[in-house]
Formats: sequence, C-alpha cells, structure tokens
Amino acid sequence: MLQPSEVDIQIEVAVLKNRLDHIDESIHNVRDQIEEVEQRVMRLERTTYMLLGGLILIQVWPSLQGMLGTL
Repeated sequence: MLQPSEVDIQIEVAVLKNRLDHIDESIHNVRDQIEEVEQRVMRLERTTYMLLGGLILIQVWPSLQGMLGTL
C-alpha cells in the first residue's frame, strides 16, 4: 500500500481548504438571501395589515358617520 507523500498531503489540504472556502461563501450568500426574504415578508405583513385596516374602516365608515351625525 502506497503512503501519501508530504506534497500529496499538502495538495489535499489545499483542495479541502478551497472547498471549505466555497462552502463558507455559499452559506454566507444563503444567509443574506434569508435576511432579504425576511425583510420582504415584514414589508408584506405591514402592507397587509394596513390594507386590512383600510378595509375595516371602509366597512364601518357608514356606521361611524351615522353615530357622529347623531351627536
């Protein structure tokens, strides 16, 4: 059975470090994408609640006018 030489080991270590760097970069990119999606979801939530509030106001507006008109 052949034993790997020091150079072979150094090459293998360099290859593994390069792969690790690529994996780290990919993880960082995925984290950035997740943060961006979280921000978009938060904006959509705010917009949804504002629209819902507007719809509720439109629904109760005639009742509010009637109540204020009797005062």
